Amino acid sequence: MQELSLNDVFKILKKRKSESNKGDYGTLLNICGSAYYRGAAQLSSLGALRTGVGILRVASTERVIAPLCSNIPEAVFLPLPEGERGEIDGFDAKSYFKDFPKTNAVLCGCGLTTFGNTPRLVSDLTENAPCPIVLDADALNCVSEDTDILLKAKSEIVITPHIGEFARLCGVGASDISSDPVKYGEEFTRRYRVVLVLKSNITRIFSGNGMFVSRYGNPGLARGGSGDILAGMTASFMAQGYSAADAAKAAVVLHGAAADMTAKRLSMQGMLPHDIIYDLCEIFKKEGY
Repeated sequence: MQELSLNDVFKILKKRKSESNKGDYGTLLNICGSAYYRGAAQLSSLGALRTGVGILRVASTERVIAPLCSNIPEAVFLPLPEGERGEIDGFDAKSYFKDFPKTNAVLCGCGLTTFGNTPRLVSDLTENAPCPIVLDADALNCVSEDTDILLKAKSEIVITPHIGEFARLCGVGASDISSDPVKYGEEFTRRYRVVLVLKSNITRIFSGNGMFVSRYGNPGLARGGSGDILAGMTASFMAQGYSAADAAKAAVVLHGAAADMTAKRLSMQGMLPHDIIYDLCEIFKKEGY
């Protein structure tokens, strides 16, 4: 086990070159949102853009995309059909990657729901994406119906469950995971060959190279939306070319450290997930990034 620090993160991250363009920092596809969870699309997209990805393509329904066009004008949008319950309907992974072969990473799950054809979307993406994937939130709830789909992935996968989501993936109770998170984390990582970010008061990152721990973060993060920002950050680093494990380490530590600064600035009771973005930028600024 290794406990991670901000110093560890900045040994991983490279500073931007003086001569560079958006193509040097990767393209990320974010499949996210639904009529019920439109904010998840915005928070995950903000997390991705504020950690430096060059091009962000947001794939969602028109109802999700419409407000994002003004709130996040830096993104590129891929409107998709909407199902009967406001979910994304009609994404085809093979067609997408044929049309956009330069996609460097994918984030799937933030605010997605599990309605309609969503489970098929997640399995199709997991099996056919030629680039690394971050699966979060409802994508994980879909995967929990057939975890063997993870074994069909062509590239690295990072999964970012909280205790409840991970319990569903393992087919046990949340209390079982809480009583021995290391045992379940190591077993799952070994079986499915993924990088696992197990979110709790102490966040543990399990990979083929061992377990890493971050003690950054505070109870102010216990709000809907915090995980969306973390997922966007993780996927952003993967799109920029960092390995799944390094992307997860950097995102987890920066997310927690920024949240600690936010709590000092606004209080744990009053802070909101999107407030973290300001302090994230302050960390980068301090380090000269």
